Formats: sequence, C-alpha cells, structure tokens
Amino acid sequence: MRVSFAFICAIVFTSSVIAWAQQPAPAPTEQSCRSFVQSFYDWYLPRASRSGDFYSTVLKTKTQWFSPILLQALKQDYAASQANPNEVVGLDFDPFLNSQDPSPKFKVTNAKVQGTKCSAEVHGITDGVSNEEVHPELSFVNGNWKFVNFRYEQGSDLMSMLKLLKTERQKAAGQGER
Repeated sequence: MRVSFAFICAIVFTSSVIAWAQQPAPAPTEQSCRSFVQSFYDWYLPRASRSGDFYSTVLKTKTQWFSPILLQALKQDYAASQANPNEVVGLDFDPFLNSQDPSPKFKVTNAKVQGTKCSAEVHGITDGVSNEEVHPELSFVNGNWKFVNFRYEQGSDLMSMLKLLKTERQKAAGQGER
C-alpha cells in the first residue's frame, strides 16, 4: 500500500488546524485589563485634548473598544447634541476623563478582575498631583476587553447619566408637542 506525500501533508495540516482551533481563548487577567485601559488613555488623551470633542474622537475610530449598549447610548447622546447645538442636551464633560479641563496625564493605578469583568481605577495627574478620578468597567468578550461603563467618585456613572439625559430629552419633546 502506497501513501502519497500530498495525502500525508493534508493529514498533518488538518491535524494542526484542528489543534490550533481548539486552543482556549486567553484568560482575562488584571495585567491585560490594566494594559488595555492604559493603552486607551494613552491613545485618547492627546486626541481629546486637541479636538475638544470626545465623541468624534471615539465614535469615529475606536468603536470596537466599547460594548454595543454603551456605544449606542453614546451615539444617541451625540446625535441629540448635534441636533441642538445651541443647547446642552447631552453630556457637558468628557466622560472618559471625568473633566472639562483634563490633566495632561492619566494613569491606571489599579485593576481588579472577577470572572470576565474588570474594574479599573484611573487618575488624572498634573505635576505629580492626582486630580480627576474615573473607574472604567470592562467586560472580556471573545478574547478582548470592552468598556461597558465609567463610574465617578461622586457615585454617578456614565450609563445612568446617558439614560437620564435620554429620558429628559423625551419628556421635553413630549411637552413641546402639546
């Protein structure tokens, strides 16, 4: 019985592909969460400082870094702001920096992972002094971290703010029709 070289190569290749496909996805770790969050701030801060428009910075370039629910809420808030440029109908601060006039540097100081969730602590730093504080919350989906919310030291959070602003816009639109 004669076995061809091509047949042997096909068996080896198929076995390799099956073995590779069965490799588990990387596990979420505190280091991977911390690195992801820091890379976001390192990328984001210079762009947001230059443009002054956090929406266009994120919504046009890094949508894959956000959960679909958070991304949709941000897009709705942005659309409302664009539709009413002379009124404050949406967020009036940068929700990722928790500031209107941010520090020149933001550093992740802590990250805690529980299962597929991560909570990070980020501080804005000016001349060695910690100023702004923001707590991004993330979820590990298909081997990648995604932002799902941002919490602030005042006890508020981005998703709640976006929901409240949407409700207020809907109420105002309903009163305008009467």
